[in-house]
Amino acid sequence: MLEWIPWVVAIAVGFITLNQGAKFITDNATRISGKIGRSRFVVGALLVSTLSALPELLVSGIAAEEGSPEIALGNALASTVVTIAFVIGASALVRPIKTSREIVLRDAVFLAIVTLVAATLLLDGNLTQYEGLALVALFVPYVLNLSVSQRTGPPEEIQERVDDLTIGLEFTGWIFGRKVEIRAGIGWLILGVLWSVMGAQFLVQGAIGVSAVVGLNPWFMGITVVALGTSLPDIAAAYHATRRGYTDLVLGVGIGASVVTTLLTLGVIGLLRPSTYSVELLLPVVGAMVLTSFLLLALMLGEWKITSRSGAVLTSSYFAMVAFNLVWFRGGFT
Repeated sequence: MLEWIPWVVAIAVGFITLNQGAKFITDNATRISGKIGRSRFVVGALLVSTLSALPELLVSGIAAEEGSPEIALGNALASTVVTIAFVIGASALVRPIKTSREIVLRDAVFLAIVTLVAATLLLDGNLTQYEGLALVALFVPYVLNLSVSQRTGPPEEIQERVDDLTIGLEFTGWIFGRKVEIRAGIGWLILGVLWSVMGAQFLVQGAIGVSAVVGLNPWFMGITVVALGTSLPDIAAAYHATRRGYTDLVLGVGIGASVVTTLLTLGVIGLLRPSTYSVELLLPVVGAMVLTSFLLLALMLGEWKITSRSGAVLTSSYFAMVAFNLVWFRGGFT
């Protein structure tokens, strides 16, 4: 009767270990901060988001290798919705997020296009190695565009941007609000990778175990428990950055993490374990992924900022996706 308890404990251990692994890795990234002279938005999109998206990559990759494609793909697709809802949307509930014409037309438009491309590739029921490679390749122009879009300013501005980089990296994975000590060095970096891999293993095995014991559809586990757990580093970074007033950093984390998750995580799944999927299974979450990205774009275009009302709409999109899946699959149970 209590067979599910060890698996729930494994999931909890996976959450904590994944988060700490992400923290060790991002702490190390501050070592390179002195060589970077980019704006907070670019820093958030390239460094913070890419590094903190490692949990999604690891969990989906391990789940695919463990023969659980439903958890792998469900996590990869739903994590984009989770990020838009809880990194950007929930932050806007606390404090309105200012944006700019450049961010909207360059980054939000790119995210909307990327989700549409991914949906088009998936809705034929196949995710092949060539499609996985194509998704990974799409990340290159995004990185190049961000890297060359900012000018290097005076020394004072460069130092300010370096300080912003440190702030963003420190916030990543800072779930419990404790004072963070920056741990740099190859030893801590290796430890961070090992912790992340171990946490991903615990999370995947726990999700598989709960699905088997309780009779819950693995796909439903992927889009709820797993997707929320792997997004914790991003959510933590957004929460603390919003409280400190770094709303542009929040926007960078949110859009950057969504792009990374959509392109790299789906791409890795395609490269590691090309598979055939049920279109009926994918449709609700793929639709939610595309709709939330275009909804974000529309709300940003409306007032060139994300208000608390817009944040409430974005946050509710995740709950709407889960509720629709419950109805679509009659409660998500096998």
